[in-house]
Amino acid sequence: MDKHFLVTIGDDPGIFYGVGFISHFFDAKDRVRVTLFHIAPQPPAVWPEELSYETKKALEDSAGRLEDKGRNALAAARESLLGKGFTPRRIEEKFIFGAFPRAGHLIMEGEYGDYDAVVLGQRGFAGLSAFLDRGVGVEIMRESFDFPLWVCRFPDYARSGVLVCVDGSNAALRAVDHVGAMLAGEKRHALTLFHVSGQALPDAADAVFARAREVLAARGVSPERVAARQVASDHVARAVLAEAESGRYAVVAAGRTGAGRGKSPLGGLSRAFFGSASDVLFHELAGAVLWVCR
Repeated sequence: MDKHFLVTIGDDPGIFYGVGFISHFFDAKDRVRVTLFHIAPQPPAVWPEELSYETKKALEDSAGRLEDKGRNALAAARESLLGKGFTPRRIEEKFIFGAFPRAGHLIMEGEYGDYDAVVLGQRGFAGLSAFLDRGVGVEIMRESFDFPLWVCRFPDYARSGVLVCVDGSNAALRAVDHVGAMLAGEKRHALTLFHVSGQALPDAADAVFARAREVLAARGVSPERVAARQVASDHVARAVLAEAESGRYAVVAAGRTGAGRGKSPLGGLSRAFFGSASDVLFHELAGAVLWVCR
C-alpha cells in the first residue's frame, strides 16, 4: 500500500529538509508518493479607486515573479527526488497563492487531502510555530490537525531507527500505529519503545510496552525488530531529547497529547494543542525528525 506525503516546499533549494529526509529515510521508494506543496504570498490588494493600467500590470508582474519562483522551487525539489530514485509518476506538484497566515492553507490541505502525513521543512516549521503562538481558538486548533505532522528541523541523514514515546495514552498508541504503517516494507530501521516515568515502575511500563507491541504486531512488525527502554525522570521531554541524541535516532514519534498534564513553558495555546512534552520536542528537537500524531 502506498504512503502519500504532503511535503512543504520553500524558496531555497538548500533547505529542502522534508524532501531530503524522505529521500534518505525510505528505501522502498516504490511504496512512496509525494505531493510537493508551495504556498506563495498573495499579492497585496488594491482598492478599486486605485486600480489603473499601471497598478494592474505591476500586480500581474509581481504575481508572475512569485509564481515563477515557487514553480522553480517545486521543479528543483522534484529533480532532487528523481535523483534519489523516485519515479516521475510518484511525484506531484501543487502551487497556490495564499493569504497570511499561510499555515492555515497548509492545515486545510493536510486535512482534506487524505495524506498519510504532512511534512514540514524549516520554513514550514517556522510558519507553523508562529501560527501556533497567535490567538487562534483552541477548539479550532484541536480539530484542524487531524493528521500526522512531521517536523524536519536540521535532520541528520546519517541517522537511522525510530524512537517511539509511549505512556499508555490513546495518542501514543496512534503514534505507535503510525510508525508501524510507515515502516511497512522498510528493513533498515530498528524500532525502540521508550517510556519515561517519574519513578521506576516496572509493572506499569511492562503493560504499556505490551499494548504497544500488540499494535505493532497488527501492522506486521516482527517482535524481534522491537526493543524497549524505560528511564526514570521528572522531565519527560528532556529525557526524550537525551535519548534521541545518544541513540542517534532518525525519528522520534510521539502522541500530540499524552497521559501527563504538566505545565508547558510555551504557554496556554501551545499546551492545549500539543501537551507539555510534545510541544518542547516540537520546538527543540533537531537531528531527528519529529512525528506527531493526534
